[in-house]
Amino acid sequence: MIKLIASDMDGTLLDAEGNVPPETFELISGLRRCGVHFVASNGAQVVVGGKLVDREVFSHAAVCRLYRAVTMFDVLHLALFDRTNSFLLDDEAVFEREIDKNLPNPVRAYEVPSPETSIIKASVYVSDGTVMDMSYALTRELGEDFVFAPSGRKWIDVMQRGVNKATGIRQVMQAHDVSADEVAAFGDSMNDYEILRMVGMPIAMENGRSAIKQIARKVIGPNTEHSVQKELRRMLEELSAR
Repeated sequence: MIKLIASDMDGTLLDAEGNVPPETFELISGLRRCGVHFVASNGAQVVVGGKLVDREVFSHAAVCRLYRAVTMFDVLHLALFDRTNSFLLDDEAVFEREIDKNLPNPVRAYEVPSPETSIIKASVYVSDGTVMDMSYALTRELGEDFVFAPSGRKWIDVMQRGVNKATGIRQVMQAHDVSADEVAAFGDSMNDYEILRMVGMPIAMENGRSAIKQIARKVIGPNTEHSVQKELRRMLEELSAR
């Protein structure tokens, strides 16, 4: 029986405008009444029941090293994120928004934000060439510090080595005494790979990366059709019928 559901946010739980569909909250409450916990994670933050339980912050020195590496390539453009803003290290017009990269509250930055700014997420936009080639190049430059995962058509997500979505979810599993085979997880991008491989019920989005679909036990529709919410409703109805 599933006791914990974990979901990626961008491109998965969120709609095309980057918002949480209103029905989500009712569904989560219904699942909770049936004894099922729900976790939303973007890789940098883990939220349980509306409460932040984990946040991984990039070191300022590491972000500076990342910025220097990105500026070696004229086709790469860095975006950094704190809890509310997107700091764009190039003109906003350079960046192409995608389903899972809506760049909330964009701020043009001419240098890396100061150490007082808590950077919780970093992504690199590839304006020309392939994300696979540029992911390889960045790995050669900074592989000891970061993992570079293609995300969408023209983006690369940057994760601190040793930190991924699975590390945060494991904390939640331990807190609720839940085993991996009692967890379902939704994802769409390569930064969801570790958690989908870990759980008993990995579910991929139709708009997800090919490799993510390959490791999933089930592929549902795209986030633009509120497909996670539809699957949550199906799960809730099944639980309520027992």
